[in-house]
Amino acid sequence: MIRNIVAVFSGILSWTALWLSYNAILKTIGQLAPDPTARVESVSALSLLLIGSVLFSVIAGFIAAIVSARGSYGPVLVLCAIQLALGIFFQLQFWKLMPLGYHISFLILLAPATILGGWLHGIM
Repeated sequence: MIRNIVAVFSGILSWTALWLSYNAILKTIGQLAPDPTARVESVSALSLLLIGSVLFSVIAGFIAAIVSARGSYGPVLVLCAIQLALGIFFQLQFWKLMPLGYHISFLILLAPATILGGWLHGIM
């Protein structure tokens, strides 16, 4: 039980650390404005953010599956639910800064990418 809880938190922390680092890199290379209240409409920036989110969701699901108790897929599903809840919360915070299509795509891709990460661990 404890191991499964740690697995969920490991997935959340890994996704968050990767996301924050990635955003800092995107700001450094000029894809994102240094001002966090600036509107983002660049197709390349939005695409890079979506690609990063999907990649980090796969990694988070993979890490949760590695840390979880052997044969337990529950932590990956719990991670999906928490990631989606957090995603909705944060997307609402930035609702006016990005196009609606970005928000919808971001949220729709979170759970399948996380499940893919858990599945990838299962086949390795």
